[in-house]
Amino acid sequence: MGTMTAATFMLLGATFLFATDTGEELREWAAGTLLTTQHDYWAPYTFLPEEKLEALKQQIRNPVVINSADETTNTPKDEPVDEPAAVAIPEVKKELIEIEEIDEKRSNYYFKGKIMYISDPKRVQLLVSNRKDRGELLDEFVKKHNALGIVNASGFSDPDGYGNGVKAFGLLIKDGKILQNYNAKGGETALGITFDGKLITGNYTAQQLVDMGVKDAMSFRPQLIVNGKNLFADKPAKSWGIQPRTAIGQKEDGTIVFVVIDGRQPGHSIGASMNDIAELLAERGVVTAMAMDGGSSSMMLHNNEAITKTSCPYYRGRYLPNAWAVI
Repeated sequence: MGTMTAATFMLLGATFLFATDTGEELREWAAGTLLTTQHDYWAPYTFLPEEKLEALKQQIRNPVVINSADETTNTPKDEPVDEPAAVAIPEVKKELIEIEEIDEKRSNYYFKGKIMYISDPKRVQLLVSNRKDRGELLDEFVKKHNALGIVNASGFSDPDGYGNGVKAFGLLIKDGKILQNYNAKGGETALGITFDGKLITGNYTAQQLVDMGVKDAMSFRPQLIVNGKNLFADKPAKSWGIQPRTAIGQKEDGTIVFVVIDGRQPGHSIGASMNDIAELLAERGVVTAMAMDGGSSSMMLHNNEAITKTSCPYYRGRYLPNAWAVI
């Protein structure tokens, strides 16, 4: 009797997953989620049609990239001209850091996290680990540099989830010096902050970024918003799956925005799509933004206290090669 019941449930489950539109949609979500990890070799086991799986791969591995600023002038591209003079508004003194709690529900998932607003963009720096044996925990970066707020940044080699974060993938620029070069056309996208606090993102060479006055930079993907345009507004949410997320952006007034969304924790937070992150930031006036590494690396600290809940088994999070911090 028990064997027959189990077989019946298995048959019903297989019918749902492979013979219904909802089942196929769930398999697309699963494939998109797997393809955004370093375990993408599992994606074919969702048994999606080859053309759908290939379309998902292309959206993730070759996202459209837009340069947010001119390579020679460091001004936003397509900047409006002949605008009326702005009305002078009395300056209101802002707190350096403000925190917003995120608690969102979608039709078939939910997520929680935090947004950190930093009013002075010149206080944001890329901290780079100088250890040779492993990366550093976020709280180690905080103690070493007296950081007031911090989030993870670059991706790194992570075989079977046991990577030690000793070496970042892609570009690294620190204090205007190129520490690590990258292939600007190789799939990753640069994000940097200039000495005067302007956030720039696009397919620039390392030298172009230095020549544009970039102080600190790294690379990852994808871009979320460029010069006010939400790049995910017309993309299928399932293309990048649902994961813990980290992103960094900037508002028109210069405010830098960090966002971290928890995930992989049923009952607390499942995770967010890239569309969710782009939408959250666009709704809050962010004009340029890009995703950082996600998954179990996603974490935010404020005053050396974790204010998001990492999906990493270790409560202090992952060893990381670098981090964006408020100093």
